[in-house]
Amino acid sequence: MESPQDESERFIAATGEPAEYTAQILRSAELTDGLTPAQQARLAAIGQLRSYAPGVLICDEHEQSDEVYIIGSGAVEVWLDPLNVGQDGGQPRRIAVLQARQTCGELALLDGGVRSARLRAGPNGARLVALRHAALIALCEADTAIGFCVMRNLAASLALRLRLQDMRLYE
Repeated sequence: MESPQDESERFIAATGEPAEYTAQILRSAELTDGLTPAQQARLAAIGQLRSYAPGVLICDEHEQSDEVYIIGSGAVEVWLDPLNVGQDGGQPRRIAVLQARQTCGELALLDGGVRSARLRAGPNGARLVALRHAALIALCEADTAIGFCVMRNLAASLALRLRLQDMRLYE
């Protein structure tokens, strides 16, 4: 199993592009559906733009983390190691590929637990907006309209993924 790397080694340094690019990503993100442009701008102000080269580890299974990611471009692959879920043998397996507009890493954000899966940048890399837990919660508490909308959107995203997983069980 690959050991977790220091965050600064895992991602290509923030690109230095204007904050407007972060705001542009958030305007089209599922997480911000229903927010006004002013509310989206407040969310963008706490985001950090990151770029990852193809195949680079974004976060590892069982790692403690306090961030949720919004995919701006490229893709993020979600991987599970069978040994980490109580199954003997087998290689890590890709269970999902998430695309632009989607959110990843939200479970650790919501329940304070460790990462449930490994996230890797897709074959063309990935550009993400990272939102730290403390900053996001502080914003959601300070502006409850933002908080309600963000949490509703997270719940809808997770519900859809759960429904899709349920459907796969019956295939």
